[in-house]
Amino acid sequence: MEYGDEIVRRVRDLAPTLTERARAAEDARRLPDETIADLAATGLFGMLVPERFGGSELGFDAMAAACREAGAGCASTGWLSVIYTLHNWMVALFPEEAQAEVWAERPYALIPCTLAPSGTAEPVDGGHRVTGRWSWGSGVVHAGHVLVMALVTAGDGIEPRLFLLPREDVTVHDVWHTSGMRGTGSNDIEVAGAFVPGHRSVPLAELAEGRAPGSLVHPGALYRTPLVPVFALTGAAPVLGVAEGVLARFTERMRGRVMAYTGERQRDQMSGQIRVASATADLAAARLLLEEAVRDLTDPEGADGDGIRSIPRRARARLVAAHVAGTARRVVNELCAAAGASAQFADSPFQRAQRDMNTISTHVVFDQDAAYALYGRVELGMDPGPMTLV
Repeated sequence: MEYGDEIVRRVRDLAPTLTERARAAEDARRLPDETIADLAATGLFGMLVPERFGGSELGFDAMAAACREAGAGCASTGWLSVIYTLHNWMVALFPEEAQAEVWAERPYALIPCTLAPSGTAEPVDGGHRVTGRWSWGSGVVHAGHVLVMALVTAGDGIEPRLFLLPREDVTVHDVWHTSGMRGTGSNDIEVAGAFVPGHRSVPLAELAEGRAPGSLVHPGALYRTPLVPVFALTGAAPVLGVAEGVLARFTERMRGRVMAYTGERQRDQMSGQIRVASATADLAAARLLLEEAVRDLTDPEGADGDGIRSIPRRARARLVAAHVAGTARRVVNELCAAAGASAQFADSPFQRAQRDMNTISTHVVFDQDAAYALYGRVELGMDPGPMTLV
């Protein structure tokens, strides 16, 4: 068994424990420390870290598969599995000096990242002075560093740049009171005029086009892949996992559930049989679509000769991610509706999964209208626009 497959197996074996801890994570509005330690022990967080810094450098396909397994156990845990693993990959896109600082003590870090440009950065001698407040800081509760996007005045224009800061340079505001995904602890991050040296920032344009400084340090295609397709597709993996977990629980519930009033077993009803079959087919198709798109991320060429760097391929990645997330949301809502009123008790994983799914699927990268329109524009030969997330 290859090491990537072994990590996937370890996370799959951990999933039932994640399910048991899901309510405690929700009540605490953060993942238990034990869960962070257990995930780290699987090798997940270092999957995309370069080998020269002690990581596994395995690639996106095994990483997405592992995060899908985590999502099947607990949506919040699945999401933070992507966040922490993917953001280690993002550190590898920074200049080598920043990488050496972050991974000085261990071959992974726990880092949230907020890509909305909600701050400003003033150029100063040796770097920038960063100020701002950012929402959606998923995973900041356990963080040792943070990544934030800020706008820098560059000549006559404005340049978005991503900044890497140590946790002690930021203030965390406890605002994460939501209906779903409570265990992610996605609190606000505030920076009040912190100095960030030059080697700890990268222009967004370089990240978006797969030509960040780290691509010169590490030769693999893994580190020359544009940011948005990677984030969209790997982010969809635990969302799909949530739906797969709900389907497994629904199928098991059907086997023993007796309907009120009639005394009929739900498994004997054609409507229930059809729901199981339909959900199975929909999720299997979504999984195949996602796996194909994830494999294409590091295809150096592809049909258009430019691989994932081309706008058409990047637009297709957005399309796939949004379609997979939309399919997963529809399946979860349909199965939870058929699970009966008792599935709405607070200790039921069905109601939690439904709330989590309806929360995470509102993420901007899964906006189906925007993703479908983007793909349609590009496919029809139109410019996607300068502010489009692609």
